[in-house]
Amino acid sequence: MTLMYMKPLEYDVDMTAPKAEHDEPIAQARNNLSEVINRARYLGEPTFLLNRGKRVAVVVGTDFYEQALADRARIESLET
Repeated sequence: MTLMYMKPLEYDVDMTAPKAEHDEPIAQARNNLSEVINRARYLGEPTFLLNRGKRVAVVVGTDFYEQALADRARIESLET
């Protein structure tokens, strides 16, 4: 019996490269919601939602959001 193994995929990602930011009108983001979510979730790229050309909200991944909450709590603890 021959044993075979698969080598895991290795990604050569430059971790220091800045993440891309995306701007999308709300109506367009609604039509492409899965794409907007996947960019935030898997690529760490935020999408700013536009209303009449103004940024009104942002879609980010949960990792980013949870880190922001932790950072905020740390800062507030230092201020007291």
